[in-house]
Amino acid sequence: DSIVSMTQSESEVTCEVCQNVIDVGESMRRDVEHQVRRELSVSIRTEIEADVEARIAVERENEVKEMAALAARNRKQREELVTLRESEIELEDLKADQEIQLKEARAEAAREAKRELNRELEEKISERVKEETGDKELAIEKLNLQLERQNSKIAELEAQRTDSHGELEGEVLELAVEDTLSVLYPRDVITEIEKGNYGADILQTVIDDRGNTAGKILIECKKHKNWNDAWIAKLRQDAINANADTMVIVSSVLPEGIDTFGRIDDIWVCKYHEVPLVSALLRHAVIKISQEKIREEHMMSIQERVLEYVSGPEFAMVMRGVMQAYQAFEDDMRKEERYMKTRWKARRGYLRDIIDSITSMMGRFEQLGAGDFEVMDELGEGTPPEFRLPAMVEVERVEEEE
Repeated sequence: DSIVSMTQSESEVTCEVCQNVIDVGESMRRDVEHQVRRELSVSIRTEIEADVEARIAVERENEVKEMAALAARNRKQREELVTLRESEIELEDLKADQEIQLKEARAEAAREAKRELNRELEEKISERVKEETGDKELAIEKLNLQLERQNSKIAELEAQRTDSHGELEGEVLELAVEDTLSVLYPRDVITEIEKGNYGADILQTVIDDRGNTAGKILIECKKHKNWNDAWIAKLRQDAINANADTMVIVSSVLPEGIDTFGRIDDIWVCKYHEVPLVSALLRHAVIKISQEKIREEHMMSIQERVLEYVSGPEFAMVMRGVMQAYQAFEDDMRKEERYMKTRWKARRGYLRDIIDSITSMMGRFEQLGAGDFEVMDELGEGTPPEFRLPAMVEVERVEEEE
């Protein structure tokens, strides 16, 4: 059986159970409306989403275009900035070139003015020189005559000095050795041997620390240009006559093959600057042998014991050490001497330049007429050659001695 039956109208039905009237049309309308609303909502949302996405796409495209335009403007601005900077640099370079050209032009103008001034000055000087030449030639001739007379006098004095030079130098060397030994060994007796006695020059009597006479050293001084082997035999005979224990020849020149102090048989040879070292070694040997003689009461003579000691390995070892140290010291002194000679030569060159400059300046002053001033008379006594002569002669003398 049918529970619900249709009554009254098609849109209404009556429930047979509860007898309620149900409006079917209204219910269907609500369903349809709800379905339509749902479909419309989906359609509208789809349209809205599509429209939003389209707007977003358009905005994105616009942003890309704006960014591209902005990048283009930035590139253009950078290019304009680089162009502007290059223009500024070119402008600065142009200004610098203009300043350099301006400075060069000013310098050239100054140089040209200076050259013109020098030309005018040279012309005036030439005119004044021509005017003064006649008077100066007479003064120059007078000075040349005075110079010739002075040179003749110097030659005479030099000849007189040469005659007594050898003997005087020998005496000077002997006195220098005596003074050196007296200062080094104040207790020793340093005796000058008179001419003709034994033929030697100095006898050194060695006194030990106890005040006893230890022995004698005979010294011969020679100031000659060449070595003479005859000095050896003569000094041996002089040592026998003087009862000396050991012998030394102090000479300005040493035998061939001996560069520094050394020994020829039983005689020592050295130069003056080696006297302190050689005398100290021989004095030590004499004292040591004397002490051994006293201790051992040996019958051997001091002279033989000194010879034995200086011939032994101990003395040879000491001498080798001393000679090596001395050689190193002498090499250093020679280096220093060469350096100082170079310095002296340079300084003498400076002195020569100063003298030449002053002479040239005084000559120029005289050419300009400044020779009449009192200060010029004080500097050169009115004649430049007289001012130059003494200093130049001294420089030339030192150079000739070297």
